[in-house]
Amino acid sequence: MKKGMDILGLPVIGITQGREIGTVKSFVINPDRGVVTALVIDDEKWYTGAKLLPMSAVIAIGEFAVTVESVENILGYKDIPDIERLLEADIKVTGTKVLTNTGRILGKVIEIIIDETGKISACEIERNNGESTQISSDQILTFGKEVLIISDKEAVKSPSVKVSVDSEYNVAVQTKKEFPTQSIAETKPEPEVKNETVDESAKKFDDRHRKYLLGKKASRRIETDNGVMIVDQGGEITEEVLQKAKLAGKFVELSMNIQ
Repeated sequence: MKKGMDILGLPVIGITQGREIGTVKSFVINPDRGVVTALVIDDEKWYTGAKLLPMSAVIAIGEFAVTVESVENILGYKDIPDIERLLEADIKVTGTKVLTNTGRILGKVIEIIIDETGKISACEIERNNGESTQISSDQILTFGKEVLIISDKEAVKSPSVKVSVDSEYNVAVQTKKEFPTQSIAETKPEPEVKNETVDESAKKFDDRHRKYLLGKKASRRIETDNGVMIVDQGGEITEEVLQKAKLAGKFVELSMNIQ
């Protein structure tokens, strides 16, 4: 999983052509499913209309770039069923007020957390007292244009806890302290399964990118800024090559020059 702000502005690289296609401008969100359906791509030919990259066509969202198989994966809105309705709805999530189903306003959404399929797994909010907290997707009832409606239960985790996709575990522990006789077996999830930090889960995106590159050949020689060879033309992309490229800030360049 990655935060939305870590995806916006990333270059989109077409592996087959070995070039940058554009940059991620914004998200197309399906409010009924709570997922990012496509990425809006900004390129030099903006005058030809909106360019969209379906999440299903994304190979990986890495630290430095979004990779796709080919420039042909970038489509117009007429080429994607039902996408025009979502574009017109223009659901942003970030910036919307957070309202409970009992009418309490908790604050506003300042960030969304997206998994590798595009699902919005959590929302980070700024509460009325200025604290930053997080709401898991199972609390969210409605993604509205101006309001995010959630179930009225205290499952927003404490800001003192490390950012985590799952907040219910912390609430369950607090509940146990306040009501020692109450069983929490049904509400306490297994932390080993769900308590995954954004940094840890972001690694999954990078792993997909790395696995795609491993075993391919470099179409040209890649060097560090000091002229030290990372991989020669025709050389195989190995874990060592990927690590060298990442440390030298040449990961995107390497991704754009494989065959």
